[in-house]
Amino acid sequence: MQKKTEGICFAISAGICWGSMGVAAQVLMEDSGFAVGDLVAGRLLGAGVLLMFEHFFMRRLLLKYFSQPGVAKDIPLYGVLVLLTQLTFFLAIQCSNAGTAAILAATIPVFTTIWDIFVKHRAPQIREMACTALAIIAVVLITTKGDFDSVSLSLTGVLWGLASSVAGAASNIQPNAVLKKIPVTVVVGGGMTVGGIVMSIFFPPWAIEANWTTQSALFYTYIVVVGTLVSFLLYVSSLKMISATSASLLSCFEPITAVVLSVVLLGAPLTPAEGVGGVLVFAAVWLLASRKKAQA
Repeated sequence: MQKKTEGICFAISAGICWGSMGVAAQVLMEDSGFAVGDLVAGRLLGAGVLLMFEHFFMRRLLLKYFSQPGVAKDIPLYGVLVLLTQLTFFLAIQCSNAGTAAILAATIPVFTTIWDIFVKHRAPQIREMACTALAIIAVVLITTKGDFDSVSLSLTGVLWGLASSVAGAASNIQPNAVLKKIPVTVVVGGGMTVGGIVMSIFFPPWAIEANWTTQSALFYTYIVVVGTLVSFLLYVSSLKMISATSASLLSCFEPITAVVLSVVLLGAPLTPAEGVGGVLVFAAVWLLASRKKAQA
C-alpha cells in the first residue's frame, strides 16, 4: 500500500511538472522573446544528455545496446517523433496558451485508440466511439469558446495542439519493440538527444537571441530539468509501483496544472465552454483507461 501511494504521488507530481513547464515556456516566449525552436532544442538536448549521462561513462554497454538489430534505426526515428511532438506543442502554446495546449495534449490516448482500430483492423467498441465523440466535442468547445458565430481562439493553435497529440501518440507506439530490448532511459535519452541535435542545427542553444535575465535563466533551467528530466523520471518510477492505466489517468494533472496556473498567474481567460471541453477530455481519457483496465 505504501508503494502504491508513493507511485500515485510520483504520477501526480509528473503531471504537475509537465503542466507548469508549459506555463514557464509561455512566459519565456511572451516576456523574454524566446523562439519556439530555442525552447525545443534546449529542452530535448539538455534533458537527453542528462538522461544519457551515466551511459556516456559506460561506452561498452552503450555500444552493446546500439549494436542490437533495429536499435540504431528505431532510436533516431523515435527522436524525430519526440521532436515533432515537442515542436508542435510549443507552437500550440505560442498560438494559444499553455492551458489549451495541455488540454489538447490529453487527447493522445484517443489517437492511440484510433491507430489500433484502423491500422490493426480491430473493430471499434461503443466505448471507444463515445470517447472519440467526446474528444471532438471538446475540441469544438475549446476552439469556439461556445461562440459558434465566430472562432474566438486561434484555430492555428488548436491545429498545432492536435498535431502534437498525433505525434505524441506515434511516439508512444513506435518504440514499443525497442523498449523490450534496452532500458527505457537509453531509448528516451537517446531519442531526446537525437531530436535536440537536429533542432540545434537550426536553433543552437548556445546562441539564443533573447532577453536573458535571472528570471528567464531560471525558467529556462526549470523547463529542461524539472519540466523534462524530473517529470520523466517521476513518471517512469511511478510505473514500477502502479499500473500504466493509473499513471496515465493521474498524469492528467498536467492540463489541470497548466489551466490553473495560466488563469491565476498569467490572467488567461477561461470561459464555461472551455471548462466543459476540458472535462470532456478527461472523461474520454478515463473511459479509455477503464476499457484497458477491464481487458488487463
